[in-house]
Amino acid sequence: MSQVLVRDYGKWLAVFLAYPVAGALGRLIADPARGLAFAFITAAVAGAILGLAQWLALGRHVSALRWVGATAIGLGVSFVVVQAVGATSSAAAPVIGAVTGLGVGIAQSSLRSDRIPSALVWIPTMGVAWAIAWVVTTSIGVQAEAGWPVVGVSGALVAQLLTGVVLMTMTRRRTQPAFA
Repeated sequence: MSQVLVRDYGKWLAVFLAYPVAGALGRLIADPARGLAFAFITAAVAGAILGLAQWLALGRHVSALRWVGATAIGLGVSFVVVQAVGATSSAAAPVIGAVTGLGVGIAQSSLRSDRIPSALVWIPTMGVAWAIAWVVTTSIGVQAEAGWPVVGVSGALVAQLLTGVVLMTMTRRRTQPAFA
């Protein structure tokens, strides 16, 4: 793997540090237990923070406003869906992760960037990675019932590792020369 890909993977991996800040600020600003509007605000704040961290890691190949906005809206809307269907317990961790991951993946895939894989790859990657991340987070004792809009540090590390592998694999495939 080239030094550029290693450096880029390192930047993407470092985004895991933004998750606890995103979750804490989202919960500080609005309590999702107070209703769906508050759930949207909680998750949109968290999504904006994650989106900003991801945008910095991706090398700014897409508009900051568009990337941050898409991530915020994707997480906000999908977290409302999770709250509306009552998937708020630790037992529902895979559902919470799959729905929010798919929501963010769909929103981010609507943007055109040479740094993210096609929607066909990115959307399921986000759904699976975030579902696994939520299982990891709740398995160490973090309670989903508390209304966190994003996973804890352990789950964040897992999500960034998994999505980073896909990002770097797809980036490497696009940059390899074709042989005739």
